[in-house]
Amino acid sequence: MLTITTAVRRSLVGVLIAATSTSCVTQVVQAPTPDVAPEPVNDPPARVGRLALISGSLSFLAAGDSAWAPADLNRPVTTGDALWSDNMARAEVELGSAELRLGSTTQVSVERLDDAAIQVSVPQGSAILHLRALAPDETDEVDAPNAAIAFGTAGEYRVDVSPDGATTTITVFSGAAQVTAGGASFPVNAPQVATVRGESGATYSLAYIGPLDDFSQWSQARNAMIAAADARAANYVSPDMPGVADLATYGQWDEDATEGPIWYPREVPPGWAPYRNGHWVWVSRWGWTWVDDAPWGFAPFHYGRWANVRGRWGWTPGREIAPPVYAPALVVFVGGNGWNASRFGGSGGVGWFPLGPREVYRPPYATSPGYVQRVNVTNVTNVTNVTNVTNVTYRNRSQPGAVTTVSQTTFVNGYPVSRGVVRVPPQEISRAPIVGRAPVVPTRVSLVGEGAAARHAALPPAALQRRPVVAVHEPPPAPVPFSVQQHTLATTAGAPLTSAQVEQLRREAPAVTMPVRVRAAATPVQSDAPVHAMRPGAPDVHPVTVAQPVPPPAIERVPEVPARQPATSVERVPEVSARQPAPVVEREPAPAARTTTRSDLGGAARTPKMARPAKPAKPGNRSRSATPPKKARAPRPDTHPAPADTSPVHGKP
Repeated sequence: MLTITTAVRRSLVGVLIAATSTSCVTQVVQAPTPDVAPEPVNDPPARVGRLALISGSLSFLAAGDSAWAPADLNRPVTTGDALWSDNMARAEVELGSAELRLGSTTQVSVERLDDAAIQVSVPQGSAILHLRALAPDETDEVDAPNAAIAFGTAGEYRVDVSPDGATTTITVFSGAAQVTAGGASFPVNAPQVATVRGESGATYSLAYIGPLDDFSQWSQARNAMIAAADARAANYVSPDMPGVADLATYGQWDEDATEGPIWYPREVPPGWAPYRNGHWVWVSRWGWTWVDDAPWGFAPFHYGRWANVRGRWGWTPGREIAPPVYAPALVVFVGGNGWNASRFGGSGGVGWFPLGPREVYRPPYATSPGYVQRVNVTNVTNVTNVTNVTNVTYRNRSQPGAVTTVSQTTFVNGYPVSRGVVRVPPQEISRAPIVGRAPVVPTRVSLVGEGAAARHAALPPAALQRRPVVAVHEPPPAPVPFSVQQHTLATTAGAPLTSAQVEQLRREAPAVTMPVRVRAAATPVQSDAPVHAMRPGAPDVHPVTVAQPVPPPAIERVPEVPARQPATSVERVPEVSARQPAPVVEREPAPAARTTTRSDLGGAARTPKMARPAKPAKPGNRSRSATPPKKARAPRPDTHPAPADTSPVHGKP
């Protein structure tokens, strides 16, 4: 019989569950009181990114850290993190309903990633954002040194920033974008490419997309592969769950009469158990986080449960398909501070085992009761009556080989767990206390793990760290440096800091540690002088003043034109003085900007070819661009520039 105390009911959340097997071990659980704050809290986002593909040398800068380290596959990516792809490198980050891809010599900083927004900055390099779907109120944006690009619809978008940060090229393969720079904005619709040049006396031009380079072709091939893989998993999991595209390649789906849908990995080493081949890292908002070594090792370790069916481990996502809610590791910890020190040495050991089907995940970080319902809804049948229990029956605790134990030294330093496993007799495991979280205080090495910290990381150019970007939507304050958090973390016994604690540290932290790295794209224009057009002889366009950053206006598509009529307009973006920086968005100080360089794979940095307007056809010579297509759609116009539109950037006078 399960016993529920009044004190636990008031201070903790959970779900009432019953024992399902007589072979399981029943354990009295005393979860620590800081796990769920009694007052209203800011829940962590349900969406995180997953580092899904690395080709070449990729470096990672964890939020709040000061040193780059080699990136690890399956690393969670969240607000405040940054990536640098070195020469000839590429990478892909899954973002739920989107994918972000980095080209060669590119830096991307995640300014904001949550359930309502994807906002990244690209101080240099090439990035492609593929948005498969947008939530009704979602605001997605890419920020560059001289332009901010907002996306109003699903589609595929590419942003290229020159090495000096003075030229930004926006390519819209599908969808619609709104570009803001120097206090004015203009739409870019598929299949167009826009180029914004300079800040002081900035100009922009529009053209149609030309032949695709290797990076764009690779990205579109990845889109097709992911769409096919998601379709195969659509009967079992949400397509917005990061990592599901890898499951069909590395395993097989089945239906179990008891567990429902279940996925079995095809190849695992002898004696394998979930959460054994990988390492632990510290991610500030969630605390101790598992990073698995397997190429498929993301979705099965951050969503769902594990079951041992007839001697074979399988992952059960649950019978309900619901929006995924990320968890750092769906495990139960055993041991405690100083547990079995004679066997492990030092401060003792720590152990864990995977949660089984219908067992409740109790977050070790501050959450609301509603969050606990959402994170458990696919795997626990009764989540509407949220109470906690003192007796819990865990089926996997008594499963042979399911419990993994290591020393706290291995745990805190992020050493490979499979090489540091300490065998503990089953009777000792059965007597070990259940704890609500790993009682291990993180160090700076814990942010990436000793394996990554000890390896050489390719570094972005130093100048990029001082290059700010412009933004339409103000991002959150920069992460509080880990060095500032460390003293407080030493008092929490392994619990992540609450939002209130982080804000207190932010107010107390020296401003010099968090310089401003983002400024407003919609900067007021200080002069009534006309903006001169790029092409000689074209009329001037007068600037439009924008007092404050505003949501992007409605996007209008470029009207169709006859085949031989030039369709590309050339206009100037209002001037931004280089000597008098634009006003800064009022926000908490943040760490220095981290930048990226755009260069084609295997070649020197240069302006992307697709941004160049095509040369005019010679008289009497029919060029491909001037020949109307055979399809019944709108005829394809010339790609050479047309006379500039004399209306202001925001609309007709």
